[in-house]
Amino acid sequence: MSSLASPCRGYSLIELCVCVAIPAILLAMTVPALDQLKQRQRLELVAQTVMTNLQQARSEAISQTDAVHMRFSRHATGSCYILHTGTAGQCSCASDGQATCSATERVLKLEWIPSTHNIAIRANVSNMSFQARQGAVTSTGSIDISSSNGDTIRHVVSIAGRVRSCSPSTGMRRFPRC
Repeated sequence: MSSLASPCRGYSLIELCVCVAIPAILLAMTVPALDQLKQRQRLELVAQTVMTNLQQARSEAISQTDAVHMRFSRHATGSCYILHTGTAGQCSCASDGQATCSATERVLKLEWIPSTHNIAIRANVSNMSFQARQGAVTSTGSIDISSSNGDTIRHVVSIAGRVRSCSPSTGMRRFPRC
């Protein structure tokens, strides 16, 4: 009985490198797109939270005998807004994201968005006051929620206290253009 040596078949180093390189290239192409999708979802979540809080401020003002104020501020460490009752402008956000108010104001809600989230909130007014029983707002304005990649969602508050959303960004297809 003679034994024939069977040839040893395996992969060459070049074949192995090609097999590893192709998935690595595909992964490198998808990571930025996934980061952009994640950033856009975070932007939409913050915009939805701001919308909900605007509606809450109007609703609370209608159901109470006191106006509800929404005050915006930006710091190097993040963006903030606060809903409170009492006198307008008497509550604010400190640079650490904490509320500071005088003794007569009651904080209804505080939202702090750290700058590490790459989302910023900018309002063209510093304070909006939703009037008691009517829900109308003084200092109508718009609130821009922007991500670091340039996408923006804008909430426009009318004199009646109603809010509509739009986007000046071309990439935000879920929102009408502003």
